[in-house]
Amino acid sequence: MLNEQLIAEIKVKGLKPSQQRRTRELVVRFMNEGLALLKEHDFESLSIETLCERCETTVGSFYARFENKEAFVDALQRLVVEKTKRELSTAYDSDRAPRDTLGHLLNWVCKGGVVWIREYEGLVRASLRRASSDRRSWTPIRELGRFHVTLCLPRILQLVGRGADADLEGRTRLAFQMMYGTLNTMVLINPGPLSLHQPTTPHVLAAAMSRLIGDGI
Repeated sequence: MLNEQLIAEIKVKGLKPSQQRRTRELVVRFMNEGLALLKEHDFESLSIETLCERCETTVGSFYARFENKEAFVDALQRLVVEKTKRELSTAYDSDRAPRDTLGHLLNWVCKGGVVWIREYEGLVRASLRRASSDRRSWTPIRELGRFHVTLCLPRILQLVGRGADADLEGRTRLAFQMMYGTLNTMVLINPGPLSLHQPTTPHVLAAAMSRLIGDGI
């Protein structure tokens, strides 16, 4: 869930700033109800009228805060990305991100990636579909993936230790690309054999990443 503090702290393009608490509370409702609606509707069928009904406010109130639907989804994406970056930074600064073995760390990474995609599946799907006509719409989520690699790479290098070679960093980046690409494909077209909601998906992804990072190509 997005909260008022996050919205008050960061400046998001397309979201008109407000000093009033009631306005920020309404924006929080818009954002969280928008996430819920995107689980049921794609970007094209997302209705501002329905969103406003669920927030018990007027369409005019929406447009007083957002230029249009595109700006709303862009702002929503930016807020989710910023929230996730903060959570990742906290996890890597604490003992929540495993430090003992590469396998343990990658299982944690993949489980977290699957849980995140499941939580924001509708937003990710809408962003992927918009990216087919506007590649910039995918930029915040692309930046989030790169941010995660930046946090995780030093720990992977440390865990591999003396077994590291010149290609390790490249293999690690490719492994993350494989994980995110696979999850995005599951969201967009669900081709199988694994799906986003199968319990074994995080473990299989972690095993593939471990093989690629540890054994090379």
